[in-house]
Amino acid sequence: MHSRVRTFGIVAFAIMAFVTSLSFAIGAAQDVATPAATPDVPAVVVVRDVLSSAEPESAPGEVLALVEYTIPAGAVLIVHTHPGVQMATVESGTLTYHVIENGSAPVTRADGTEDLIGPGESTTFEVGDSFVEPEGMVHYGENLTDEPVVLMVASLFAADEPAAIPFDMATPAA
Repeated sequence: MHSRVRTFGIVAFAIMAFVTSLSFAIGAAQDVATPAATPDVPAVVVVRDVLSSAEPESAPGEVLALVEYTIPAGAVLIVHTHPGVQMATVESGTLTYHVIENGSAPVTRADGTEDLIGPGESTTFEVGDSFVEPEGMVHYGENLTDEPVVLMVASLFAADEPAAIPFDMATPAA
């Protein structure tokens, strides 16, 4: 019973941390990536549905999660990093994706073709394309279409960090 309560508490904390970081991220808009919310330009609301999560004994202090993200039409996500590795597959829609710095994203296209998206590069992900975001890689995505983008994502993140960490483009990387 204590394990269930602890697991629920950790999952609840992780969700609260993500919602807090997402709220901060949406409110702290980047001039280069995310316009500020105005009456004409509403704040971006990305739906994050945690399908399953656990703290594996083999990865102390880490949370393994399976999450479905829905990114609305016209959304531009903030420039950010993750506190661990994240792997994603496009379930529906088209995502325009940008790597800024500090790593590269390995890609497997729906047809099996492999690619590597590095700093300063952009690509478009279609249904069936998969990609890996290494810890600390600075990146962002945008939905330039009229339809939502749905991503199925597996992640292994530090339990005490938010899922998305906003990156200040004015601050050079160390």
